[in-house]
Amino acid sequence: MILRLSDDLGTSLDERKRGDVPKSIQCHMYESGASEEDARKHISYLIGETWKKLNEDRTAESPFPETFIGIATNLARMAQCMYQHGDGHGIEDGETKDRVLSLLVEPIPLDNDKRFLV
Repeated sequence: MILRLSDDLGTSLDERKRGDVPKSIQCHMYESGASEEDARKHISYLIGETWKKLNEDRTAESPFPETFIGIATNLARMAQCMYQHGDGHGIEDGETKDRVLSLLVEPIPLDNDKRFLV
Protein backbone atom coordinates (compact mmCIF):
# COMPACT_ATOMS: atom_id res chain seq x y z
CA MET A 1 0.00 0.00 0.00
CA ILE A 2 2.87 2.38 0.78
CA LEU A 3 4.31 1.72 -2.66
CA ARG A 4 1.01 2.52 -4.41
CA LEU A 5 0.18 5.61 -2.34
CA SER A 6 3.71 7.05 -2.51
CA ASP A 7 3.63 6.63 -6.28
CA ASP A 8 0.27 8.42 -6.43
CA LEU A 9 1.53 11.35 -4.36
CA GLY A 10 4.60 11.72 -6.53
CA THR A 11 3.18 11.13 -9.98
CA SER A 12 -0.49 12.06 -9.88
CA LEU A 13 -0.26 15.47 -11.57
CA ASP A 14 2.10 14.34 -14.33
CA GLU A 15 0.13 11.19 -15.07
CA ARG A 16 -3.14 13.09 -15.19
CA LYS A 17 -1.63 15.45 -17.76
CA ARG A 18 -0.73 12.40 -19.85
CA GLY A 19 -4.33 11.17 -19.64
CA ASP A 20 -3.74 8.35 -17.16
CA VAL A 21 -6.50 6.90 -14.99
CA PRO A 22 -7.49 8.56 -11.69
CA LYS A 23 -5.30 7.78 -8.71
CA SER A 24 -6.03 7.50 -5.00
CA ILE A 25 -5.94 11.29 -4.64
CA GLN A 26 -8.66 11.85 -7.24
CA CYS A 27 -10.69 8.93 -5.90
CA HIS A 28 -10.60 10.40 -2.39
CA MET A 29 -11.55 13.83 -3.75
CA TYR A 30 -14.51 12.31 -5.62
CA GLU A 31 -15.71 10.15 -2.73
CA SER A 32 -15.34 12.73 0.05
CA GLY A 33 -15.60 16.07 -1.74
CA ALA A 34 -12.17 17.03 -0.36
CA SER A 35 -9.88 19.53 -2.04
CA GLU A 36 -6.74 18.21 -3.71
CA GLU A 37 -4.62 19.57 -0.85
CA ASP A 38 -6.79 17.80 1.74
CA ALA A 39 -6.79 14.60 -0.31
CA ARG A 40 -2.99 14.68 -0.46
CA LYS A 41 -2.84 15.17 3.31
CA HIS A 42 -5.20 12.23 3.75
CA ILE A 43 -3.06 9.99 1.52
CA SER A 44 0.05 11.06 3.47
CA TYR A 45 -1.80 10.18 6.68
CA LEU A 46 -2.66 6.74 5.26
CA ILE A 47 1.00 6.18 4.40
CA GLY A 48 1.98 7.06 7.98
CA GLU A 49 -0.63 4.73 9.43
CA THR A 50 0.50 1.94 7.11
CA TRP A 51 4.10 2.44 8.25
CA LYS A 52 2.93 2.08 11.87
CA LYS A 53 1.12 -1.15 11.03
CA LEU A 54 4.08 -2.49 9.05
CA ASN A 55 6.47 -1.76 11.92
CA GLU A 56 4.11 -3.40 14.42
CA ASP A 57 3.84 -6.46 12.19
CA ARG A 58 7.61 -6.72 11.94
CA THR A 59 7.84 -7.35 15.67
CA ALA A 60 4.78 -9.61 15.96
CA GLU A 61 4.44 -13.30 15.17
CA SER A 62 3.88 -13.73 11.46
CA PRO A 63 3.15 -16.63 9.12
CA PHE A 64 5.54 -15.00 6.63
CA PRO A 65 9.30 -15.58 6.66
CA GLU A 66 11.51 -12.75 7.88
CA THR A 67 13.01 -12.47 4.41
CA PHE A 68 9.59 -11.72 2.91
CA ILE A 69 8.82 -9.12 5.57
CA GLY A 70 12.22 -7.49 5.00
CA ILE A 71 11.65 -7.32 1.25
CA ALA A 72 8.19 -5.78 1.73
CA THR A 73 9.66 -3.17 4.08
CA ASN A 74 12.48 -2.36 1.69
CA LEU A 75 10.03 -1.95 -1.22
CA ALA A 76 8.11 0.60 0.84
CA ARG A 77 11.34 2.42 1.71
CA MET A 78 12.41 2.47 -1.93
CA ALA A 79 9.01 3.80 -3.04
CA GLN A 80 9.30 6.71 -0.66
CA CYS A 81 12.84 7.37 -1.85
CA MET A 82 11.74 7.35 -5.50
CA TYR A 83 8.61 9.47 -5.15
CA GLN A 84 9.16 11.78 -2.17
CA HIS A 85 10.13 14.72 -4.40
CA GLY A 86 7.77 14.04 -7.31
CA ASP A 87 7.97 11.50 -10.09
CA GLY A 88 11.41 10.05 -9.62
CA HIS A 89 10.87 7.42 -12.28
CA GLY A 90 8.81 8.92 -15.11
CA ILE A 91 10.49 12.32 -15.24
CA GLU A 92 14.21 11.99 -15.59
CA ASP A 93 15.65 15.09 -13.95
CA GLY A 94 18.66 13.24 -12.60
CA GLU A 95 17.94 14.07 -8.96
CA THR A 96 16.36 10.73 -8.10
CA LYS A 97 18.91 8.80 -10.15
CA ASP A 98 21.73 10.54 -8.27
CA ARG A 99 20.06 9.84 -4.92
CA VAL A 100 19.53 6.14 -5.70
CA LEU A 101 23.09 5.74 -6.98
CA SER A 102 24.36 7.43 -3.83
CA LEU A 103 22.32 5.13 -1.60
CA LEU A 104 22.82 1.82 -3.36
CA VAL A 105 25.86 1.90 -5.63
CA GLU A 106 28.48 4.43 -4.63
CA PRO A 107 30.67 3.44 -1.68
CA ILE A 108 30.54 5.47 1.48
CA PRO A 109 33.84 7.34 1.75
CA LEU A 110 35.77 6.21 4.79
CA ASP A 111 38.10 8.52 6.60
CA ASN A 112 41.38 7.12 7.88
CA ASP A 113 40.70 8.95 11.12
CA LYS A 114 40.62 6.24 13.80
CA ARG A 115 38.81 8.39 16.38
CA PHE A 116 35.45 6.96 15.40
CA LEU A 117 36.43 3.32 15.63
CA VAL A 118 35.63 1.63 18.92
